[in-house]
This record gives sequence, C-alpha cells and structure tokens, in this order.
Amino acid sequence: MSGRPVSAIWKNNISTITESFDNWWDDFSAAIPQNGCDVFFRADDIGYPGRQFSAMIEVFQAHKTPLALAVVPAWLNEQRRDDLLKELGPDLSLWCLHQHGYRHMNHEQQGKKFEFGPSRKKKELSRELGRGKEKLNGLLSENFTPFFTPPWNRCSAETMQSLMELGFSAISRSTNVSPQTPQELPDIPVNIDLHTVKTATPVEGIKNLQSLMKGAVKSGFAGFMLHHQRMNKTSQIFLNYLLEKIKNTPGLCVKDIRKMRS
Repeated sequence: MSGRPVSAIWKNNISTITESFDNWWDDFSAAIPQNGCDVFFRADDIGYPGRQFSAMIEVFQAHKTPLALAVVPAWLNEQRRDDLLKELGPDLSLWCLHQHGYRHMNHEQQGKKFEFGPSRKKKELSRELGRGKEKLNGLLSENFTPFFTPPWNRCSAETMQSLMELGFSAISRSTNVSPQTPQELPDIPVNIDLHTVKTATPVEGIKNLQSLMKGAVKSGFAGFMLHHQRMNKTSQIFLNYLLEKIKNTPGLCVKDIRKMRS
C-alpha cells in the first residue's frame, strides 16, 4: 500500500516547517481555551504492516502517546495480524484497534466516495459490517474495540443504525458531516488532516495545517488523522516534533480515544 501521493507540505525542508511552527506556537497556544483542549490521534487504512507503518508506530511508542488504529478487515489475515501485533509490542494499551469499513472500496457510481453509502441497501450494509466485526474479533480477540471509522469519514444513516444493532459503541468521522449520528452512537471526530490534504504549494501546506490546528484547539477538541502510507521522512520527523510540542504545551491534554466516549 506504499507509493501513495505525499501532501505538498511534506515537500518542504523539515527545518522550514519546524521553524515556522516554532515562530507560530505562542500564537497557537494563546488560542487554547481556559478549560483546555482534548487531543487524540487516529491512523487509518491499517492492515499492511511495513516500513512506513513501523516508522509511525515508533514515534508514538517513544512518546507513549495513544493512537487509534483503524483496521480494514479484508486486509487483515493471521500472518499480517501476527506482524501487526509484533510491531505494536507486548503492551497493547496504547493502541485502540478498531474497524475501518470492510474492504475500503467505493460503491458509489457518482459523487463523493462511500463504502457504506446511500446507494446500498441496509441488509447488505449490515452483512458486511457484521462480517468485518466477526473477523476482527476472531483475529484480535480482546484487543479489538467495537468502534467504527468509515472510509472517507462518511457513511449513511442506515449504516449507523446497523452499527448500533451490531453492538458497536462509537463511530469516528470528520467534523461537520451528515447525517447526524444517533444519540446512542457517540461520534469522536477528527478535525486535523496531516497527510491527505491537497494544497497547491508546500508553503500553503504549512499555512493550511496551522489553520486547521488553530481552529481545532479553539473548539476545545483536536482530533488528528494520519495515513502512514502517505508519510515520508519529513512528515515522520515532524510527527515526532509535534508530539513533543503538544506534550509540553499547557492546556493540551492527549487522550486515548476510548477515554473520550460521551
């Protein structure tokens, strides 16, 4: 799953990025509400452990920072499961292994991409969701958390109804997406995209990420979305820098996604 396009921001020299963020950080910190800001991290498209995955995991391990790992059921088998768990290490408490769609396949003929979208019947949706949950339960057992991240951060109302019927306890999408989740299915959304945002130039990439981060902390909630397949060396170094800055900034509270359920 390597070879995916890298966002323009990561085509900057790392010193250009970190100097820009160092100069900006005081202004950013001033935007944090008096009662603080909860922060969490979610990495999508998990199922093929490899070099880029290892590099991402090493950063979170080094900082002892929790990470929600959205696993695509169809991509996981026993060998990949073994490789994944070996990479994550003997202490799995940092990682929230949960379900990311079923095959991560678009089923819409036009418009926005959905795997679990409006063109599919509820019976079909429920069948695939159930198969995915059963597979991950079987492969991960007690290490599986019944949360659901829909591919492309969107799904239909019928999907969410099926999730509740199948015993899922939370969903994680993007902010400001529709339809609204049922009250019984808490939504823990991401609002900062580190690796899939498209900007015209590297300089615009820096400004865009800073704008996303500042807007998120002003709301009192910052959810970072990662895609390891789109990470290069620059983005890996920046991730280490970012986790260190967040850890040492008063008012920012890093949480495990499982502790953020309402």
